[in-house]
Amino acid sequence: MKVKSIFSAAVIAAAMVGSAFAQEKKNEYVSVDEVKAVADDYRDFQIQGEYVWYAGGKVFACQCIANGDGKFTVVGFPGGFPGMGWHAKEARIYYEGGIEGNEVILRPTKMDLEGQNNLPMMESHKDDITKIDLAGTTMTFCVPGKPDRIAKKFVRPNDRVGVVEDGAVILYDGTAKDKTNTDNIASYRKINEETGAMFAEFVTKELEKGKECFVHVEFMLSFMPRAKGQARSNSGVYLYEAYECQVLDSFGLRGENNECGGFYQQKRPLANAVQSPLTWQAYDFHIIPAKYENGKKVANAKVDVALNGILIHDGLEISGHTPGRKAEADEARGIYFQGHGNNVQYRNIWVKYVD
Repeated sequence: MKVKSIFSAAVIAAAMVGSAFAQEKKNEYVSVDEVKAVADDYRDFQIQGEYVWYAGGKVFACQCIANGDGKFTVVGFPGGFPGMGWHAKEARIYYEGGIEGNEVILRPTKMDLEGQNNLPMMESHKDDITKIDLAGTTMTFCVPGKPDRIAKKFVRPNDRVGVVEDGAVILYDGTAKDKTNTDNIASYRKINEETGAMFAEFVTKELEKGKECFVHVEFMLSFMPRAKGQARSNSGVYLYEAYECQVLDSFGLRGENNECGGFYQQKRPLANAVQSPLTWQAYDFHIIPAKYENGKKVANAKVDVALNGILIHDGLEISGHTPGRKAEADEARGIYFQGHGNNVQYRNIWVKYVD
């Protein structure tokens, strides 16, 4: 994957910090424009994101999570982001803190390794301080007795957003208000009148029964800085209305089977490849449906999954249906997009069958 950086609009963010807005802080934002109307939350939104430090052939990548009201968690990944250089055998380093004066101040709190959570921070780093400017452009690591290390804001390109392959059957476009054709949607709750994207919950019309296929889905997580865990922009893509690949704002988290990219209660993703809220993200599924003979299942469904171009499941055999919708069965079904009370948005949904 080619990687390039795009830096934040620092001037706009800095101006917003000092502004006074009458709007009350919201529990959920579904567009950047909505966040802009609330100065403190927009400031936090601008600070949240990914930062990278390069030097001497080494990479240290960080994901900064907004926790609301000027509080943040930063997770550091030696070697690069998950799926882009960092491996589970490497420690993750956690920093906690918030706005103090005209910058964010964070201090190291813990480490973890695969299978070992909440390890104490090394004594040699207990006095380290990490700072982020309020415009969200740089993150500075201050280690006593050593030169400061400055990481810059990094916005990943996503080559899978906006893709439509030749021969694909469009289930829902939703890339503009005047293109919202719902012919292949069986039922739905609400369409975003400004953009044409569809809010969960909804279900597509039936896929062709038993046919190997590729499915592409684009989604946008809402920004919910004060929510935690499963309450934070929760949805799910149920293939054949039976197998849920989780959709959740689990940016910066471990990547469990109940977080974004996991098959609920069955398999965690190989890497937590989810990006931060209010950016369009893409799932690509390659599905070999379960096989049935005389009404009895003789082979499990198998799936490869990429999230934002990063392989997160490789030949995963799904043992059975996941909770929350329908049991697997030998019948034609569509794709169900779970609502779960949050306003996750979807667009550019298509299927391409293998001949």
